[in-house]
Amino acid sequence: MTTLRAVFLADSQLGMYATFSGMSDDDVAAYAARGMRVRKVPPVTGHEWDAGQYIRAVAAVNALRPDVVLFGGDMIDDPNRGDQLDDFLRLSAAIDRDIPVHWAPGNHDAAPDTVVPTRESLAAYREVFGPDYYTVEVGPVRLVVLNTVVIDHPELVPDEWQAQRDFLEEVLVPGDRETIVVGHHPLFVDRPDEPDTYWNLPGERRGPLLGQIHRAGVRLVLAGHWHRNGIAWRWWYRGRSGTRLVTIPRDSASSSSPRGSARGTGISPSTDPAAYDHH
Repeated sequence: MTTLRAVFLADSQLGMYATFSGMSDDDVAAYAARGMRVRKVPPVTGHEWDAGQYIRAVAAVNALRPDVVLFGGDMIDDPNRGDQLDDFLRLSAAIDRDIPVHWAPGNHDAAPDTVVPTRESLAAYREVFGPDYYTVEVGPVRLVVLNTVVIDHPELVPDEWQAQRDFLEEVLVPGDRETIVVGHHPLFVDRPDEPDTYWNLPGERRGPLLGQIHRAGVRLVLAGHWHRNGIAWRWWYRGRSGTRLVTIPRDSASSSSPRGSARGTGISPSTDPAAYDHH
């Protein structure tokens, strides 16, 4: 295999539609001030809407038949809701067994308050999805999967952050394979030196990590979290959320969707599988 065909999904977040339903005008304005686009919808419960979007994403994966699916986290909305997790796993089981899936944790998967991870929440994540940071070779590509939840907020698990730093020192080195980094939080949204926000990784850890990525020759970092499409640094694309097929030859990377295509060597594209107009 000299070319890897990959589908990157993130933020299926079963239960989120209900969480953001029933908002008032003041609520919508408050979220807009935080850079979050919320659309007013009547109050609902459950996660049927989100499940419907994920079913469509799974169907698209099976139709596209990529070499691999990379899932960039936030599989569910509430890490304390077993029903959301059970339904997510049930729906994910419909992905063709011949298509491998590699998971990266999101803050809604690995932090009990959806922000700050704990030892217990990381253990619970690993029990279901396996390692939360790791490397794996897929065809011509080496994947380095990060736990950006810990990188974002290591305060309650400093040993976990140190262990991941040691891991990155070992694996983020130049090699004979194209290396792709996968995580949940974007390193940055617009530029590497942008101020810290909810949407990016803190600068004090972002800077050293970007240095490691650059020295290792990494040209593509895939992330979710933003609930919008974007490609930052060397080139830029903005579009609706949607399932996107990424084709990765040895010397370049391209992505395409029904709305068109984009090509380049940028860092930190962010996509998600469901068209969340309200967020």
